[in-house]
Amino acid sequence: MIYCAIIAFFLCFVFIFYISRHSWATTAKYRGVPIEMISESLGHKSIKTTQIYLKGFELKERTEVNKGNLSYIKNCYVGK
Repeated sequence: MIYCAIIAFFLCFVFIFYISRHSWATTAKYRGVPIEMISESLGHKSIKTTQIYLKGFELKERTEVNKGNLSYIKNCYVGK
């Protein structure tokens, strides 16, 4: 049983670490930080790695999704 707890703790740590790095990189991209600086900050040896890391929807689409998510959260927690 203790082994399961150790493995769960380790996986949780790795997952949180990955999310933190990805969130930082995405936020930096939105703020206009050059991809070269983001790549260097993350310790990537190639900018291609950073481009894969940041690949996703276009900024406009993400902004619309984020607005919808914020609206939902406000309705769930503030609107009660």
